[in-house]
Amino acid sequence: MLNKKLISYFKAGSLLHLITLSEILFFSCLYLSFDVVSWLKGDFLLLKLIALSPSVCMPLFAQLDARSRYQNYKLVKDHLYIYGFHTRIIKPFIKSRCQRDAAKAAAYELGMMEHCEEYFKKTGYKWYHLFPDVIFTKPSILLTKNFWITTLFAKTYRPKIDFNKLNAKLSFSF
Repeated sequence: MLNKKLISYFKAGSLLHLITLSEILFFSCLYLSFDVVSWLKGDFLLLKLIALSPSVCMPLFAQLDARSRYQNYKLVKDHLYIYGFHTRIIKPFIKSRCQRDAAKAAAYELGMMEHCEEYFKKTGYKWYHLFPDVIFTKPSILLTKNFWITTLFAKTYRPKIDFNKLNAKLSFSF
C-alpha cells in the first residue's frame, strides 16, 4: 500500500524529482570543488549561510511543487474513475508540464493514458513545454502571492475512492 503511494508520488512529480536530484548533485559538486566547509569556518558565518541559502531553497521549492502535483494527481484520478475520461477533467491541468505529468500518471493507472496523451497532442503540448503557460502571457504573475501559494502549497486532497480496497476486492473476486 505504501509502496504504491510512493510510486504514484514519484510518477506524478517525475520531472520535479529529477530537478531536485540535479540541484542536489550540482550544489554538492560545487561545495566539494570550492571546499565550502572550510570557507564556513571563517568570519561572517551568518552572511555566508545566507549566501548558501539557494542551495537549500531550490530543491525545497521543487519538492513543495511535487507535493502539490501529487494532490492534483489524486484529484484527477478520483474524477477520471468516477466520470470516465472527459477533456473537461484534464483541461485545468494542462497549464504546466508538471501538472500534465500528474494527470498522465492518474490516467495511466486507470488505463486512460492514450486518451490523455491524445488530448495533450491535440492541444499542441510537446515534451519540451516545461514552464506554465501563464509565465509567457503574464510574467508579472510570478510576483503574486496567489501564484506561489497555488503552486507550492496546494491543499491536501482526500481521495473519495479508496483504490487499495477497490483493488483488493477486484483481486479477491477473481
